[in-house]
Amino acid sequence: MSFRSFLHLRYPSRFVKALTNCSLRKKLAVVVVISTLAQGALASEIVRVDTDTGSFVLEMYADIAPVTVANFLSYVNSGAYENTIIHRKVTNFVVQGGGFFYNPELGDISEINVGPAIVNEFNRSNTRGTIAMAKVSGDPNSATSQWFINLGDNSANLDSQNGGFTVFGKVLGTGMSAVDAVGALQTVNVTGAMSFSDVPILSLSGNTIADADFVNVSMTALSTSSKFDSGKLSVALNAGAIGQAWVDFALTQSAPEAIITLIPSNTLFIDKVLEDMATFDALTGTLSIPELELNGEVAYTNVVFKLTDSKTYSFTLQSFDEAP
Repeated sequence: MSFRSFLHLRYPSRFVKALTNCSLRKKLAVVVVISTLAQGALASEIVRVDTDTGSFVLEMYADIAPVTVANFLSYVNSGAYENTIIHRKVTNFVVQGGGFFYNPELGDISEINVGPAIVNEFNRSNTRGTIAMAKVSGDPNSATSQWFINLGDNSANLDSQNGGFTVFGKVLGTGMSAVDAVGALQTVNVTGAMSFSDVPILSLSGNTIADADFVNVSMTALSTSSKFDSGKLSVALNAGAIGQAWVDFALTQSAPEAIITLIPSNTLFIDKVLEDMATFDALTGTLSIPELELNGEVAYTNVVFKLTDSKTYSFTLQSFDEAP
């Protein structure tokens, strides 16, 4: 099946990319301040986190905390973190999740299934925007599923406490805006089969706390290989001076030419060059995708789109090769 005929199926598209003309740059700058670009490509494990206050992207530090990263990704890939809640927020300190979910059948908070505890791998400071593992007081090697994101620089406290809390990744780009939104929420104490203090809530929908009140979390492991999955096309894009991001595109025309259109509001800027990213050349308006996966396998290579309408940020398919 050709790429063009595949697009004929009218799948919506999830794509990553940045654009060329100055007017677009100005529009994107209103939403996102692009930080200084990293020099050189880095191979990384990447996780997308979706919450009720926004989405962000995590880069894993597999080189300095391999056991911790493997443990975290095992929960991500098994779906264990799906629809979990942020169960703790301390202003200017941390937001914490990964351990619990709201069980509507019980009308209470329940604990997720956890695996064995892992060895502590403290190596990097707990600075703002880093993610680390929570653990039992007095036991450095007790981390299982619970994680926390540092809202501030907590190195003076957490780097020396309980063997040091293992930092295993960080929030990329402008993602801390979504985390800070959790940090700004009001908190309540929740009692039931288990008791919790400092639980952030979006609002109170009634006299009792319900699922809609909690900050729910879902996680997905990403790769820089472009792919169709569940009706979406995801592409990690290096757009040079414009930045790097995951961006959604909608398929707006499938015949006689395949055309995709950027959805600017869905852009997740990461501001880091990763290995094997797609690229966008602002001078020629060319979007080049090295590999495109279908159903978990590389089906096409050297996929090229061209910017054909800078006002609507639309791109037209130019060429592709079928994978051997």
